[in-house]
Amino acid sequence: MIHAPQPERFELVFPGKQAAREAAATPSPLPMVYCPEESLFPDVTQNLYIEGDNLEALRHLQQTHAGRIKAVCIDPPYNTGAELLYRDNFRRSHADLASRAHADWCSMMYSRLLLTKPLLTEDGAVFICIGEQELHTLMCLCDEIFGPDNRITLFSRVTKRSSNNGGHFSPCVDYILMYAKDITKLPAYSIDLPAEIVSRYKKTDEYLSERGPYQEVSLYMSALKHGGSHYPIECPDGTFACPPNGMPWRWNEATFKKGLAEGRIVFKASRRSPLIQPGTGKRAGWNIYTKMYLHERTSEGLQPKNFSEAFQNTLATYELRRLGIPFDFAKPVSLIAYLLRLQTTREDIVLDYFSGSATTAHAVMQCNAEDGGQRCFIMVQIPERTAPSSKAAKAGFTDICEIGKERIRRAGKQLREQYPEAEFDAGFRVMKLGGDRNGM
Repeated sequence: MIHAPQPERFELVFPGKQAAREAAATPSPLPMVYCPEESLFPDVTQNLYIEGDNLEALRHLQQTHAGRIKAVCIDPPYNTGAELLYRDNFRRSHADLASRAHADWCSMMYSRLLLTKPLLTEDGAVFICIGEQELHTLMCLCDEIFGPDNRITLFSRVTKRSSNNGGHFSPCVDYILMYAKDITKLPAYSIDLPAEIVSRYKKTDEYLSERGPYQEVSLYMSALKHGGSHYPIECPDGTFACPPNGMPWRWNEATFKKGLAEGRIVFKASRRSPLIQPGTGKRAGWNIYTKMYLHERTSEGLQPKNFSEAFQNTLATYELRRLGIPFDFAKPVSLIAYLLRLQTTREDIVLDYFSGSATTAHAVMQCNAEDGGQRCFIMVQIPERTAPSSKAAKAGFTDICEIGKERIRRAGKQLREQYPEAEFDAGFRVMKLGGDRNGM
């Protein structure tokens, strides 16, 4: 008997995928236990610190936070060959063992990403830090779960100036893969104007108190081939000017007339103008500029680039050293704060279920201290034991959770000293998942 063909779709196939899908659909059997003695300001805080396997935590959060998380920021293991901590006991045959490390990583991420999507608000997004080892795999997983059309961008970050660890190339970049739950509902991202752009706005006019300083921008730009319109403009001496070869102005005629009436047009006499006199083809005697006011440009912001050299690893090293926290491989607070400013408003919830040293919690508090926001965080971390010979163990930290909680305490205190007038939530309630399978 020949069965009717089933619809086909692109997807990543790996050993353990079905088990990972089933794991995501299984309710957590573990209780969530509140630990007031380890919490900070528990009576007033809205922040959560969950200790335990993040798969179990994500299962619990389906019941309490579905559709409520505006931003998920995670820094999962890069799968560089180390033993994977998150072992979900997926069954596979001996034939699969050759690809065990790769398949284990795929299974671990797949189940957790399946549980991530329902937690997001309709305009929510996930930001995933990743190295090149599993970049393509992660993109395939996210395309399947979130949809390729909901991919916001692949953000490249310079991690260090130089390295001699590579083969043919010196490795100095990692990535942040960004996906929206529904990109049609995601507002456009913008950042504040950098100082070098603001410094260009030096000119003033009679509208200074109302409009502030401005800079002049040519109404004709030779690189602009489309988008405007071609028409003659009367200059102060009664002559006319227009772009050469039928090229367009930046503004259409109606916008120009409105700008002229509002005092937004500047005429400057010039013997080297690129403009011509219509009809004769002779060089016009004027250049024409529009006034771009700083406050209008500031309100628009600047579209961010998908590449940055501003968030190198040395920043994270410095930040942790200032706090007296011994931890390797953390991301800079400024990087996570940058992402949060793009994605969140002042009262949103941020989730990080690979919390590590709690950089994301630090970034949430910093954003709140700077803009008066009331964002709250949910950190999830499995209590991985610190190596006995490590600096962390020698400093008295028995596991990663102890490092993360202490970092939040110290960062909150540091930010209160830095922003004494700011009111922000620097507390957290500790919740522990009982009897997690890793025995930690």
